[in-house]
Amino acid sequence: MILIKYLHIGIDDTDSPDGMCTTYLACHIIDKLKEVGIEIVGCPRLIRLNPFARFKTRGNGGVAFKILNDDKSDLAKKIVLDEVEKLAMFDCDNTNPGVVFYGGEITDEMVEYSFKAIYSFITIKEAEEFGNSIGCELHKFKKGRGIIGSIAAIGLPLEDFTYELLAYRVPENYGTKRHIDYDSVYL
Repeated sequence: MILIKYLHIGIDDTDSPDGMCTTYLACHIIDKLKEVGIEIVGCPRLIRLNPFARFKTRGNGGVAFKILNDDKSDLAKKIVLDEVEKLAMFDCDNTNPGVVFYGGEITDEMVEYSFKAIYSFITIKEAEEFGNSIGCELHKFKKGRGIIGSIAAIGLPLEDFTYELLAYRVPENYGTKRHIDYDSVYL
């Protein structure tokens, strides 16, 4: 019996021009996982996809992270799917979330797919066929376009990384004018 050490989790296409952010949703999910004793392994991964893709989200990025593949993996999957269902911007026609769970090793084939998602174009059908061929568990919401970036975020080799500082508004301030003190954000 071969034990798979990690469960990779990819999320994409949860935002809309009116709100939400896939990176925010991933941070929220990671907090929910920590509440039940599930820790992520390493840093979460954010990749920016092809900026010339016809269909893209506001940030045009997919997010992935990994956890230990143990007796809490099924609970982790449930939390991820429940939070995407609760928070993704389903009212927007162009929001088509995808969540991918992958329990194998990252292969050269996956790396190639990830670079294709950054530099070229991948259809939903191509992503679905590829994901199924390597053993991904695919979850498509609406059209499920997000599986494209979810698989790419899982498979991209990131040997170096930077940090991205993100600030999120509290929900009661959505749609209101921003009042920012320059000195509070100037470095």
